[in-house]
Amino acid sequence: MPTTIDKVEKWSFSYFILKKYVDWAFHFYFRTTVKGFDKLPKDSSLIFAPNHQNALMDALGILCVKTWQPVFLARADIFKQPATRKILLFLKIMPIYRIRDGYENLQNNDKTFSKTIDVLKNQNGLTVMPEGNHGELKKLRPLKKGIARIALQAMEAAPELDIEIVPVGLDYTNYIKVRSKLHIRFGEPFSVKPYVRIYEENQGKAYKLLMKKIETVLKPEMINIEDKEYYSAHKVLIDSFANGLLRKNAIPINHANIFNKQKKIIDAIDNFSANNNDDFLLLAADALEYKMLLDKQKLDPTVFPMTKKQQFNLFPATIGLAVLSPLFLAAFINILPPVAFAKLISRKIKDKQFISSVRFAIALILAPLFLIIQLTVFALITKSAAYTLAYTVAYPLCFYIVFIWKNWTNTAAHRLNELSLKVFRKKKSRRMYELYDSIFNQLQHLLKSQR
Repeated sequence: MPTTIDKVEKWSFSYFILKKYVDWAFHFYFRTTVKGFDKLPKDSSLIFAPNHQNALMDALGILCVKTWQPVFLARADIFKQPATRKILLFLKIMPIYRIRDGYENLQNNDKTFSKTIDVLKNQNGLTVMPEGNHGELKKLRPLKKGIARIALQAMEAAPELDIEIVPVGLDYTNYIKVRSKLHIRFGEPFSVKPYVRIYEENQGKAYKLLMKKIETVLKPEMINIEDKEYYSAHKVLIDSFANGLLRKNAIPINHANIFNKQKKIIDAIDNFSANNNDDFLLLAADALEYKMLLDKQKLDPTVFPMTKKQQFNLFPATIGLAVLSPLFLAAFINILPPVAFAKLISRKIKDKQFISSVRFAIALILAPLFLIIQLTVFALITKSAAYTLAYTVAYPLCFYIVFIWKNWTNTAAHRLNELSLKVFRKKKSRRMYELYDSIFNQLQHLLKSQR
């Protein structure tokens, strides 16, 4: 099991086995869809440049796209503990040192840089987060020059390579919630070669131009709200109306289509803001009032309002969930220890972008540990190999049962809440529906005018 930087680019069987487990767990946590990966060039030296919003989960998203062993770069301060360093290097994560890590440590980057060339020559795929840190806002933050320096210095040291940079967009429906959705978009790769001559003449200029190119090609692959002042209004509009606009045009509601519609909504309202600022301000005010009313009634903008079909199916769905509740309870008891412990530890984390990473890592370790303990107890009680085998198979299914039942129940509770508003509190709900219809019609008009 390689735990040093010397063999980080080499294929590892132990890593391969662990990755199978991680892949399954990650795709359970985030229902992941991928676009564009199959169009990437084969047998190429690729540097992947994703936007960075959700700590470790961003790297895992790229890792779990296929059966491969790419290498990642991460800030050096997380490598301080010897045990942690060994784990991270086994996971094919190399440290990159910054001035804040101590000027005397910058020379350690020489070894990392040397290994990045080996990684690129070996065509593992190198992943560098160009923003340098994560943030929850759906916008591209200023890029750090580390990725440009790595790419151009690698070209200088190994001119026989044709290094290409691939923009990667990551879009989450929720950063924390289990069974949320993640859409990963691999954009068109571009060669670093055209920037080499500029680099030979003026390194600073080459870095700047290459970073500008990465920014230009990365923005189309992610949800990027550039309007700082009215970010909240933009967010309400894309979260609340993309699904309804797709449904209106009979377009399937999946993450890829929602992403495309949200991009079009952002473009439309940005154009509206530039040409009709006063009218845009009225739209923004309506959007913020709409969100305030939804929050007051504890309604989720992504599933409000329900359609007639959803309203018709609400009663049988609720009955079905109630009937299945004993199954949920039994499954919940089986997986309670690792899930409860992961949730308990994550409550102490101040940076909420780390919550899913911590919960995922803890459950990843504790789930098999508790399975062994529970299997042992179960086998001793039943003294039956057949029952023990059945219990082993049922254990991972318990995770699906618990979280799917939980999500369905939350949706049903939301719709029952909405139904009670419509029936018993018409005055309180009337304004929400008026605002929804008004904003929906405005957005529909703006999107038509964009064509």
